[in-house]
Amino acid sequence: MLNPHLSEAQLTAFMKSSGENGYILSVTTLVTTLVCCSLIVGIIKLKKGSVLADYLRLRTVPPKVMARWAGYLVGMMILSDLLTMLLGRPIVPDVMLAMYATADPAWLFWLALVIAAPLFEETFFRGFLFRGLESSFIGPVCTIFTTAALWAVIHVQYDAYGVATVFVMGLLFGAARAVTGSLLVPLGLHALTNLASTIEAALLVQRFHA
Repeated sequence: MLNPHLSEAQLTAFMKSSGENGYILSVTTLVTTLVCCSLIVGIIKLKKGSVLADYLRLRTVPPKVMARWAGYLVGMMILSDLLTMLLGRPIVPDVMLAMYATADPAWLFWLALVIAAPLFEETFFRGFLFRGLESSFIGPVCTIFTTAALWAVIHVQYDAYGVATVFVMGLLFGAARAVTGSLLVPLGLHALTNLASTIEAALLVQRFHA
């Protein structure tokens, strides 16, 4: 439902904030993805004898495996939304509504959030970084927690509750990476999560202006 604490004046104020501007976020995300993914690929290729697909664990999994993890994700999202409502907090953060409201063209925002952001973040956190940490002395379990924590802290646009939610989601993504041995699983889960969030934001902003 629409956040009852977000007035029209507040939404307008959000829209004027460049830090929460959907267009700026979209362009920044797309450029970051292009540059950083290229750098990651370059660094991996510099490693003697390394194979990109093997290093990043770009392995396909059976559809039933992907479906199982998608089910875990849906269950976690439902529990998260229930807890959020019980705490009296908005399901969609105000900042997400503001970013969607200032996304022009909207398709650029969808591309950035649903495709580009998951591609870069998963390639780095559950791909490049995960591989390095997992093979070190800390092992897979600590790697799951470490990558989830590092991934959460880059989401500075959210408050403490939002960052904590991202951390828990990161634990699921990390577990999927460790159990399946495939980066494609957390990548798909991340894209699905962002798709759901963007749909919610789009519906609420549309209702607000109706």
